[in-house]
Amino acid sequence: MLRRLMAAALAATGLAAAGLVAAPAHAAPAKPPSCDPGYCFTVDVKLDRAPAVGQTATLTVGVTAKEDLPNATTIIELPETLRWVRPPAGLAHAPATIGRSPVDRASRTERARRGTPVRYEGIVTAVAPGPASIRVQARDGRPGPSSEGLAYLTIGEKSSIFGMPPDDRGPRAQAPATSGTWEDDTCVQGRVKHIRAEDGAVRGVPGIRVTAFDADGDGPDRLGATFTDDAGDYQVCFPGADEDGTGQDVYIEVSSANDYWEIVKPGDGTDYAVRSDVRQDVPRGSALSVIDYEAAPGSPAEGAFRIFTAAHETWKAYTGWLNQPGNECWKPGEASCRKVTVIWAPDRVVPLSYYCPGAYGTDCSKRFEIHLDASVALSKMTVAHELGHFIMDYTYDGMPPYDASCDEHYVKDETTPACAWSEGWADWVAVQTYDDTHLRWGPTDPAIDIESPTWFSAGWFDGTDVEGRVAGALLDLADSGPRDEKYWDVGGLGPAGVVAAFRKAPADDIDQFLGGLSAQDKVLAEQVLFQNAIRNTRYEDLFDRKIAHWPSNEHLLPVFPTTAGKWSVVATVASPPNGANVDLYAYPVDHAKVPLSSSDGTASNADFIAVQPASDDDVHVATAVSDVDYQEYALEVAEAPDGDLQKGTPQEITMGADRLVEIRTARIEQGEPATFIATPRDGQDVDLFVMTPNPSVWGLSRAKASRSTGGGPGKAERVSISDPKVSGVYAVIVIRKSGAGNLLLTRT
Repeated sequence: MLRRLMAAALAATGLAAAGLVAAPAHAAPAKPPSCDPGYCFTVDVKLDRAPAVGQTATLTVGVTAKEDLPNATTIIELPETLRWVRPPAGLAHAPATIGRSPVDRASRTERARRGTPVRYEGIVTAVAPGPASIRVQARDGRPGPSSEGLAYLTIGEKSSIFGMPPDDRGPRAQAPATSGTWEDDTCVQGRVKHIRAEDGAVRGVPGIRVTAFDADGDGPDRLGATFTDDAGDYQVCFPGADEDGTGQDVYIEVSSANDYWEIVKPGDGTDYAVRSDVRQDVPRGSALSVIDYEAAPGSPAEGAFRIFTAAHETWKAYTGWLNQPGNECWKPGEASCRKVTVIWAPDRVVPLSYYCPGAYGTDCSKRFEIHLDASVALSKMTVAHELGHFIMDYTYDGMPPYDASCDEHYVKDETTPACAWSEGWADWVAVQTYDDTHLRWGPTDPAIDIESPTWFSAGWFDGTDVEGRVAGALLDLADSGPRDEKYWDVGGLGPAGVVAAFRKAPADDIDQFLGGLSAQDKVLAEQVLFQNAIRNTRYEDLFDRKIAHWPSNEHLLPVFPTTAGKWSVVATVASPPNGANVDLYAYPVDHAKVPLSSSDGTASNADFIAVQPASDDDVHVATAVSDVDYQEYALEVAEAPDGDLQKGTPQEITMGADRLVEIRTARIEQGEPATFIATPRDGQDVDLFVMTPNPSVWGLSRAKASRSTGGGPGKAERVSISDPKVSGVYAVIVIRKSGAGNLLLTRT
């Protein structure tokens, strides 16, 4: 009833629209560059020839900023198949490792001028055959993706080519001759492996297709096929006898496709297929023959396997969140599950990776298609992010309304609510898949913290049109326990709860998404949205003698009721007391009454406002402000109990460590002196105040009170009213400064 009373009063007065919050004004965060990370530079990388082993070539790198940037960093990475003969001047070099592949990483940071190319030139030599990816990144000082350029070649002993080598899968396999008496009595097993980019660990490739072949002289025979399990392991069984009566000569082919996603090459759309060596004469009737396959470091297969694994990790996480055992489709209930096509090549530059919700010119040939830059082989979260778009499109049978502002978007910046929802959802899928708190790109790209930003976070815009705010809200709705942040991170729905709401009905923004939540979960969600600076105003109830702790300067409106005919007091202090000073503002919801402030100026001294008895119940708002954003404060309201403090009848009062203010009343007649004493029983330190009634105003600040002097920890505090000018009910207010325990309040 109390909550409904106050909410009704606030709604009736239009308080939120009145703008009565007495907090310092805060402008939108400064946005130094107008370009977003990933869009700030053009990068050109050229070799004048494709050198064979022992030959040299001239490498030219051109970096052009799209606007003036004070801290522009260029990074040139040279793979182990190439070495510098003459490195570009002015770059600092350091060895580095990606996965287990050594690279020479050269970098320089300098001021960039808009439209003025910065040129780097050096000479390289080829030292070993194999793939060679020269990767160049350019970025400013902000976290997020870099602008990238690439030169890719395949180095040979005698000659080299730009790009990948031609696909040579050899003759197509024929179905084996079969006999009704043959049985699958023989098996090969093994693991398909790759090296992870982020830590160099060797791990299996899950969910990938493995086909076993018999290497006959007249062409291979297909023996059987399967998919690897979650560890990358497989087993294929087949008839063990070859046509000549010997064991089968077996090899496996691994191809980057399954029923739910495929990684294919641009142009011809073929998957990445690699073959193992042949194992001769596999013993008939044996299941112990092992044929492993590990992608060679730096090879196209290694990149394809990394992307394939990231897709599996996203699929595994998301289908688990669907909470429908037995379902393996991205969208439960489909008779035929939609497969998403991921187009990638180690020699393909895509300015920024993207998802295709339909066919659009040359950029998108069809719907349910993802285009990835070569560098995404080093960025598993980018794979998960783009799959998040696919999941939304497939689930909703369409995407939110498109707006040109979404062409170039950044996690911290404003776009539109629709763009922020679609991109924020995809960000959340990526971060949640890996149980992380940061959105990550490549090995040298600074990550962005999605979990922690709230009000006043540097560089962040606020509102429903900021994708990082949306992603942060979804994280907070899902998480619980140690990841819950102070104040309003109270979700705890788990990823499954977020996905269940997501699937209820198509949503064009996060507000429509909330429609999929239960009434109880919507209450939690509104707190989470305020925590993430999506909601710009929040009301919180203050309860009698229940201290609350909140951060200053947010658009938070703590609300408390007052009872007709009774004094009340609301008090605040910095928490802890050695923090920055906070001041108190309070006002009734009746706009005809002037707001009051209390500003002692010392952080350790509590400010308070005493609300005088009125003829009707009322509702008030109190809030604390500070020169320091997000300074925590303690806030408490207390209403005077029935009965006045009488001479010769002391009152014992308990104030624990969770209390700030206490109030009693005393009837004083004009001209009759009165003295009040607060005596600590347990060594605590308190302040004592007496407030004279003033019927011309609704409330009185600390500065209007008579205050005790001296005292200190364990010392009695005394206030004397030697010549009262007003007859009436006075307020006696105790502020607990430190310590906890009982005190004796006496009138003499």
